[in-house]
Amino acid sequence: MCRRIRETFAHLDGKDLLGVRHLSDKDGWKLPLRLIPYRDFTSADTRPVLVTEFGEPIKDWDSWYQWRKLPLESPAALIMNFPMTVYHLITNCLELTNATRGSPRKRIPFKVHMLGVEVELNYLPIFSELALLLPHHDIQLIMIGFSVPKLWTEARKHPTSLAAQALLGKPVFSYTAPLECGSSTLEIFLHGEAPTWPTRTVPFVRLEAIVACNAGLASYQGWVGVIRAAHMFDTPFTVSEYMEQSAEIQRAVFPAMLVLPRLCPRKEYPIALNPFQGPGQRYVSRLPNAVNGFTMVVVKN
Repeated sequence: MCRRIRETFAHLDGKDLLGVRHLSDKDGWKLPLRLIPYRDFTSADTRPVLVTEFGEPIKDWDSWYQWRKLPLESPAALIMNFPMTVYHLITNCLELTNATRGSPRKRIPFKVHMLGVEVELNYLPIFSELALLLPHHDIQLIMIGFSVPKLWTEARKHPTSLAAQALLGKPVFSYTAPLECGSSTLEIFLHGEAPTWPTRTVPFVRLEAIVACNAGLASYQGWVGVIRAAHMFDTPFTVSEYMEQSAEIQRAVFPAMLVLPRLCPRKEYPIALNPFQGPGQRYVSRLPNAVNGFTMVVVKN
C-alpha cells in the first residue's frame, strides 16, 4: 500500500533540472540582493576573500557569514546547511582534505559519493560553495538516491534538459571558482541506474569518501550493504542525523549488521554536534532535533 502511494505521489525532487538552465543567484534565492550568498560574482563587494586569507577557519555559521560578507538576518543557512554539512563531514569529521592542502601547482582531485539524496536535488547550485571553501581542488560529487532514477525517467521526456545530461554520463551542474578564490572546480553527477549505492563496484571505483545528510542508518534496510562495504574496504564514510539519540541507536546496531566474515566493528563511532546544522528545532520531538543536527563517523582511516 505504502509503495503504491509513493509511486503515485506527484512530487518530484529536482524538477527544476528538467529545464535547460540553472537558476541565477537572484532568481534562485529570491532575496534582497544584500542577503544572497552569490556564486557568480559581478564585483569584489559580493565575492569572499580567498578562504586561506580570511584569518580563521570557516568553522561555524558566524565565521561563514563573516567570510561571505552577509548579515546574520540572511536566511541562507536554511538551505546552505546542506553543502556546509558536506564540507564539515569531509574536512573535520573525516579529515580528508582542507583549505590549505591544494596549491596552484598541486591541485587536489576529490571524488565524493553522496547517498540518499532527496531535497538536495532542488538546489544543486548551492553546492558550488565547496569549490569556494576548498581552493585548488577538482571536486566530483556523485549523487545517488531513490529520487534520482525517478528524475532520470522524467529526463528521457526532456532530451534537452539539464537532467538529460546525466543520461549521457555528463555532469548536471558544473562550476569554476574565480581565480581570486582559488579556481577550484565542482562537477555534480547523478547516478540513476539504481536507487541504491552499487556496493559490488566499490573495489573498482576510486573515491575519497561516502557522505549522507539526515541519513537514518538504522531506519532503512538499504544502508546495511553500504555500512558493510565501507567497513570491508575501509572506505571513509560519515553522515549527519537529525537527533543525537537517533545516531546513538544506529551506532548500537552496527555490531549486529557486521556479523559476517572479514567484518569487524570499529572501536568507536564518534557522534558530535554539527556546527553547520539547519537553524531551528524540528517539531517532531522535544529532544534536540535539527536538519543535519549531528554528525556520526562510520569509517575513518
